[in-house]
Amino acid sequence: MKQDDLTKQGYTKFKAPAKINLFLRVTGVRDDGFHELQSVFQLIDLYDDIYIKIRSDTQINFINESNKIIQQDDIGLKAAKLILKDKKLGVDIYLKKNIPIGAGLGGGSSDAATILMAINALAHLNYTKMELMEIGLRLGADVPFFIFGENAWVEGIGESLSKIDIPESVYYLCYPSFPISTESTFKSFKLTTVPLTLKITTYFSDKLELQTNDLEYIITKKYIKMKELLNWMNNFGFAKISGTGSSVFMKINDANQIKFLDEKKPIDIKSFIVKGLSAHPFYDV
Repeated sequence: MKQDDLTKQGYTKFKAPAKINLFLRVTGVRDDGFHELQSVFQLIDLYDDIYIKIRSDTQINFINESNKIIQQDDIGLKAAKLILKDKKLGVDIYLKKNIPIGAGLGGGSSDAATILMAINALAHLNYTKMELMEIGLRLGADVPFFIFGENAWVEGIGESLSKIDIPESVYYLCYPSFPISTESTFKSFKLTTVPLTLKITTYFSDKLELQTNDLEYIITKKYIKMKELLNWMNNFGFAKISGTGSSVFMKINDANQIKFLDEKKPIDIKSFIVKGLSAHPFYDV
C-alpha cells in the first residue's frame, strides 16, 4: 500500500527511531533470570514508519509490511491491545519496517513505544509519560527508553534511565542480513566475575570511551560472519556490536571514508549512514 494513500484516508504518520548501544556491560543476574546492565542508548535517524487511525468501534486492525514477524507475536500489536484494553475505541495501524530485525537496534521496542505514544495522543487518553513508560515495561525492557525519548544512561534491566547529552555524531552501521535472538545471546552468557560498575559522570572520559560490549565474545563465537564483519570494520575505526543483535557500527569523522567503506564492504552486508538524534521525533516539535 502506498503511504500517500494512507494519509489521504485519515491516517497520521509517526516515525519510530532505532537506537545503538554506545557500550554495554552486564553487571549481574536477577533472581528472575533477567540480566542487569549498564549502557548508553543513542537514538539514531533510522526509522520505521507507522500510520495510525483511531476507530470509533473496538476493532484493532494491524498490518506489518514485514513477513518476518508472526502477527500474534508482534510487539506493536501487543502495544495497541494493551493501551486500548477496556477502552471503547479501536485502531487501524500500518507499519513499514526499515529497521533491521534482530540487529540490536531496538526496532520492535521502538514501534511499540511509538504506538503507545501515538494512540495516547490521538485518542486523548491522557496518560502521562511516566504512566506510558510503566505500560511499556510490561511489553519489553527497552520500550520505556523510547517513551523517555532522549539519549540515556541505562541501568537495571533497561528501565532505569538518566538523560545524557551526546555530541552530534555520524555512524557507519552494517548489518549482515540475519537476525540474532536476544534470548539466545543471554542464555549463552556466563557472568564469571563481579564487574566493576561505571559511573555516569565518567562516561566521556578516555577510559570509558574505550568500553565495548560484554556480549561481543558470545556473539562472535557463535556467528563467524559477525566476527569477520567486526574485524573488517576495526581496520578503519573502533567498531562495536550494538546490544544483543547483529549490527556493527563505528563513529565516522571523515565523509570521504564513508564512500571508501561502501566500496570495500562485503557484498552480503547492508550498510546505513546514520546520525545521532537528541530526541525522539515524537517530542521534537
